[in-house]
Amino acid sequence: MTPLFAVDGHHLLYRAWFGFPARIMSRDRTRDLTGVFGFLALARKAHHLHAPDSEMVVVFDGEFGTADRVRAESTYKANRATADHTPIKSLPAVKQALSAAGVRWAELDNHEGDDVLATAISAATRQGRRVICFSGDRDFYQLLDDTVTILTPTRAELTGADVRQRFGVLPRQWPDYRALTGDPADNIPGIRSIGPKTAAALLSGGLHLEDLPSSPQLDTPRCGKVLEQWDQVLAWRDIIRLRHDVTLPANIVTGQPTPPLPRAAQILEHLDLW
Repeated sequence: MTPLFAVDGHHLLYRAWFGFPARIMSRDRTRDLTGVFGFLALARKAHHLHAPDSEMVVVFDGEFGTADRVRAESTYKANRATADHTPIKSLPAVKQALSAAGVRWAELDNHEGDDVLATAISAATRQGRRVICFSGDRDFYQLLDDTVTILTPTRAELTGADVRQRFGVLPRQWPDYRALTGDPADNIPGIRSIGPKTAAALLSGGLHLEDLPSSPQLDTPRCGKVLEQWDQVLAWRDIIRLRHDVTLPANIVTGQPTPPLPRAAQILEHLDLW
């Protein structure tokens, strides 16, 4: 079956804007086109080199996508309020360019892109399709299995075995692990006394958080702090867990291969964006 190449749109856009080696300007030097040019160039190269016969689908964060998680934890992603969000200015052009290139994309106002991608990936794997998730966001580690791999914008390919080797936990334990250690990217503090090695030791043997109170794992004073913040740890895990039940837009995933993308310059020329 046609593999699915699932692209984390916002992550790739920010990567293109801040990580592209040179600024790409319009011919009149009045508009910075680095975001849209870099996005298209990175997507095209990754698709061509790693999944040339796959179906590419791009998902963006909805405007109110974080609302449910913020209601559960008011500080969720609060650290991003002062970040430089200049890349967002390129978003309309990116969407226009994707449509012109024949790439389907989705943005659901009330959902984070991660949840939309997780739902699409879950549906694809149930159909027996292989999936490559194109993102540098570690939240996607929880989706890794025999049919799902991650390709980062630096073109590192990650599998579940890589997560196990590096962090000492299984992909399905990733939300438990990050709830204990914290996730700075999403402003989740974790337990102050629990570092990566301790968290991996607590979850050894494939345990999840609910297995810990009845185990001897929390007997040390340091680990006892998990119980002191028990409700909070469970809430953090719920925030980290990706949803698989989002109603996807009709025809966003068709099972048909995406034709090779034209070069970024060709698309910009076609759309008179230069």
